Amino acid sequence: MNFEQAIRQLQDTLIVMTEIQSRQAEVQKMQTEEVALHSDFIRSLKKSRAEHEERMRHIELTLSEIGDKLNGLIGFMDGFFRRPQ
Repeated sequence: MNFEQAIRQLQDTLIVMTEIQSRQAEVQKMQTEEVALHSDFIRSLKKSRAEHEERMRHIELTLSEIGDKLNGLIGFMDGFFRRPQ
């Protein structure tokens, strides 16, 4: 094997390695973008869940107040229609 063939083979190998590195860089860039998108999505899910839980606490409180008022009204009306004997 002469030096020109060895140099040519090294150049070909270098071209192939450069292409592989370029493709790997593209894949890593896509993976980084995908991870960022997933992180944003998870953050938005956590925010939505916190907002949902807050709304549910408010609804539970309101329902409890409605129940108390309804029970009071039932008690009042029960005494109103049933005259004490």
